[in-house]
Amino acid sequence: MAECVTVPEPKTAKNRMHIDIRVAGEPPWNMAERERLIRVKVAELMQAGATAVREESYDGTVGHVVMLDPEGNEFCVA
Repeated sequence: MAECVTVPEPKTAKNRMHIDIRVAGEPPWNMAERERLIRVKVAELMQAGATAVREESYDGTVGHVVMLDPEGNEFCVA
């Protein structure tokens, strides 16, 4: 099922589609565990050739990480 998520930051690259990879399932979340899952997936994607652009934090924990695939397409890990 597709879901639209509003984010506070402006767009940084032109995409045909923006993909969010959600690794923590549906809320409510244990925020420390959610952050751990995000960091594990980001590391895995970086090994596969993606680049981490920036982290967005909410209340002191990572909310999502903006990344680029090897072709420069932006996506988020949340």
